[in-house]
Amino acid sequence: MLNGVQTVVLDLDGTLYDKSGLAIRLVRRLWWCLPLLAAERLARRNAHYVQFASEEEFFGYFFSTMARGHWWSARAAANWYHHVYLPAMVRIIRRHHHPRPEVMELIEEAKAKGLKLVIYSDYGCVVEKMEALGIDPKPFYMLVAAPQLGALKPSEPCVRRLLEMVDADPKTTLFVGDRDDKDGASARAVGAKFLMIGNHDK
Repeated sequence: MLNGVQTVVLDLDGTLYDKSGLAIRLVRRLWWCLPLLAAERLARRNAHYVQFASEEEFFGYFFSTMARGHWWSARAAANWYHHVYLPAMVRIIRRHHHPRPEVMELIEEAKAKGLKLVIYSDYGCVVEKMEALGIDPKPFYMLVAAPQLGALKPSEPCVRRLLEMVDADPKTTLFVGDRDDKDGASARAVGAKFLMIGNHDK
């Protein structure tokens, strides 16, 4: 699979680890803010395929969408997302989830070959999640959360910018992910290879 590959772009949630059970654990841990959880999911769906010029514009839209029609403000939604929601996800990952052995084997093979390893995630707290899984982020060439580039997967402009940032040729790049509609579509958008991991949706 790594023949002719120089750069490996890995998704995080659902790819580095099997995220089965994560959603229900989040609901149980954050039961007191179920309306915010629902608003986050709706805002994420609305944000797909919308391209913004910057991370600031993306999150401006995202948190405004979360606040629309509710009693909380966009600022309160942002505070909850960054200081409650994502940290809760990290704690759950640390306690209940483990790296996929087949993905760790792929990573070790890529490291042995001297390939560039890149994490490309739709969510934040990338370093914290990797550390929660016991994965050292230091050998990775770059860790990128898609909103930093102005959109969520599978935005073609974001994928092209990501490859430019890591100086990667799509023809020698392998995307690894658990969702064909996001990770696979990201790879196809630029003509890169794609390796599907797992068989469930995020």
